[in-house]
Amino acid sequence: MADMPSKRIVKTLIAVVALACFVHVGSGCLDELYRIGQVRWAGVVAMVLVHLLILWVQSLGLKFGLDSWQHPISEQEGFSLFVVSSYANLLLPRSGVGTTALYLNRFRGNSLVDYGSVVLCNALLFVLACSSVAALACGLDTAVQGQSPPLWLRVGVGLMLAGSLGGLLIPWQAPRRYAGPGSQLLIRLARASRQLRHSGNVFRIGLVHFVLVFLRALRLQIAFWAMHVDAGFFPVLLASVVGDLAFVIAVTPGALGFREAAIALVASRLGTTVSTAVSVALFDRLVFSLTVIVLAQVVLGLFARRQTSPLPLVPEPRQSLSPRT
Repeated sequence: MADMPSKRIVKTLIAVVALACFVHVGSGCLDELYRIGQVRWAGVVAMVLVHLLILWVQSLGLKFGLDSWQHPISEQEGFSLFVVSSYANLLLPRSGVGTTALYLNRFRGNSLVDYGSVVLCNALLFVLACSSVAALACGLDTAVQGQSPPLWLRVGVGLMLAGSLGGLLIPWQAPRRYAGPGSQLLIRLARASRQLRHSGNVFRIGLVHFVLVFLRALRLQIAFWAMHVDAGFFPVLLASVVGDLAFVIAVTPGALGFREAAIALVASRLGTTVSTAVSVALFDRLVFSLTVIVLAQVVLGLFARRQTSPLPLVPEPRQSLSPRT
C-alpha cells in the first residue's frame, strides 16, 4: 500500500498531460465552435431523450446482475443509481462505481464482492460489445468507402475483442499460494464471478451492452445532424465505438479528452475535418453532461429529503451467495 500515493501522482500527471494535449488540439478547433450557436434545437431535444433512454438501459445491466444474487432493485431505483453514478464520474474518474457500491451495501445489503463481480462482468461485456461492433463497422465502412481503416485501429480492436472473450470464457481464479494484500478478496471475487457467469443473466447483460453501443452511436449521429454536418451512419458508428473504447484507458473525469481524441482520429472516415469532429464530440459531451447534472440534482434532492432510498422500496434482499465484506 506504500506505493499508492505514487500511483495517484502518476495518474494525475497522465491526466494533466492528456488534458493539456486536448486543450492544445481544441485550440485549433475554435473556428468550428460557431456551429454550436447554430444547432438545430430539435436535435438537442432528441439527444436528451436518447441519453435518458441510455441511462435506463444501463440500469438494466445493473439490475440483471443483482438479480443473480437475489438482491433485486426496481428499474426506477436502478435508473436513479446510474444518474448519480454518471454524475460522480463527471467529477472524478470511475468514482461512480464506489458511490453505487456504498449505496447498495447500505440500503440493499449487497456485499462488495457480489457487486464487484457485477462490475467486472459488465466491464468485460462492455468491451466485447464495443470491439465486436467496431469490427463490424470497420468491415461495413470498408465496403462502402473502398478503403480499409488504419492498421492501428484494426489491431487495437482485435486485441480488445480477444481480451474480452478470454476474460469471459476462460475460467480464472486467484493463485492458491498467493497470500498478499487482498488475497481473500480476490478469491471471493473469482468465486462470485464464476457464479454470476453460470446464473444465466450474462446473455441479458450482454444484450444490454450491444443495445447501448447503437444508442450512443445514434446520439452522436443526431449531434452531427444538429450541427449541420453530413456524416454516414457506418462512419459515425465506428467513431462512436472507438470513443467508447477510450473509456477503457481514460484517467480523466468522463474520459474527457480521450473520447474526443478517439473520435478525431477517425475524422477522415467521417468525411470531415478533425476540428469539425472535435467540435461535434464536444457538443455531444455538453448535451449529455448537462442532462446528467440536472437529473442528478433531482435524484440527490429526493435522497436528501427522505434520507433513505430515493425510490419506493423493493422486497427485502435475501442472503447473498458469496461472503460479505
